[in-house]
Amino acid sequence: MRIDRRRALAGAAMLGLWAGPALGQTSRRVRRGASSLSATSDDVVAFGEGMALMKRRRDARSWSRQNTIHARNGQHNNGLFLPWHRLQLAHLERIISGLTGHQTFAMPYWDAQEHQILPDWVTDPRARLYERQRARGVDTLDFNAARWARSPYMARLTSDGFETFAGRLPTGAGMVEGYGHNYIHELVGGLMKRLSTAATDPIFWMHHANVDRVWATWHATQARGVYPADWTGRTLNGFVGAQGEDTGDWRVGDILETRSLGYGYDRLYPFPVFSVPEAGPPGATRREPLGGVVYKVQGECAPGRDRMTLILPAEAVARMRAADDTLMIAGAGSASYGASEALLDRSIEIRMACAGRTISLGSSPTFLHLREGEHDGHAGDYVLPFRFGEEVLNLLGDGDEAVTITAEAEDLVPELNRPPAQGVALDLSLTLTESRWA
Repeated sequence: MRIDRRRALAGAAMLGLWAGPALGQTSRRVRRGASSLSATSDDVVAFGEGMALMKRRRDARSWSRQNTIHARNGQHNNGLFLPWHRLQLAHLERIISGLTGHQTFAMPYWDAQEHQILPDWVTDPRARLYERQRARGVDTLDFNAARWARSPYMARLTSDGFETFAGRLPTGAGMVEGYGHNYIHELVGGLMKRLSTAATDPIFWMHHANVDRVWATWHATQARGVYPADWTGRTLNGFVGAQGEDTGDWRVGDILETRSLGYGYDRLYPFPVFSVPEAGPPGATRREPLGGVVYKVQGECAPGRDRMTLILPAEAVARMRAADDTLMIAGAGSASYGASEALLDRSIEIRMACAGRTISLGSSPTFLHLREGEHDGHAGDYVLPFRFGEEVLNLLGDGDEAVTITAEAEDLVPELNRPPAQGVALDLSLTLTESRWA
């Protein structure tokens, strides 16, 4: 991967970033895990002081201005989600450094999977980073045991391709956003539940530091050229620098390495269990593909309904039922809903069913970007991906019963008796590949 050094250093100069004389050097700013810090740690103190100072300001470096930038310009439900949030977080760090004098301030990251409970320095009412508008009981909530937290469809850091991991353009969330990101906003609640207010809660920034860490981990496993040229060539702007200045355009391809923005992590994200070796015959280590068939299926939804259903082709189901361990199964799809207020406070639930048996293919609360003027009408589609593999064989069983996939937008506040969200489309691409063990 080639970094445009001149552009990277120019951006660093505008922001007061530190890129060093060579990209191979260690980053000056190190983002550390929340569980390794205390209320008196330098970065925690700087974060609290900086937020307090920014809340008193009424200029470009104010706390409310950062929330407005996110609410109006933030990229969500598409492939620019990761680079946009990386840039906003890097800019905030530089503002806090400048205002507080903590020159090496780096945002602490909070990993809800590894550190299940929020640190007391954000839940103690006496703490500067405390926010009273959060869900009841969140200060003692075990996030790793809560709903949505144990989804098997989080990003796979050793095997996901670019679009699966990061999302699509112009519309479509990646696994990181749809599953690893959204549920934290829902569970923290309060200001974090709404995109229009989320960035006012300090947990927002710690959560996004961890999301960025996940990207940094995936990036480290990838070969050159993994990023599409039309994606790396995109530019992002609208950010405020350390002195309150507009920092101009940022080319996505120039910020793929965290060190180009002057920071790093104390350690990358622990590899998930998805990278375990495949189990095959004695002496075999891998499956070699021999050839495959792709089945494309689509389901649609009637007006005024949120439930969508598609039926897997009978030929594909028969092949899976007759399969041994040489058949490779790769199902990838998406559920699309009209992006309007009716989709707020919902959870997209995607399931596969056969003969009364059901398994989940995806479960994610919505985190919806409704820009000004779009609150009452249709604002494009909200797209959640899903996928499955050989694990579905346990569902199929014997016989000839049909296999269906359904998507519903479950109402998380059913007591309001709201009309359903509007389903748009349910798409599936199912690839069945014959292979041999080698």
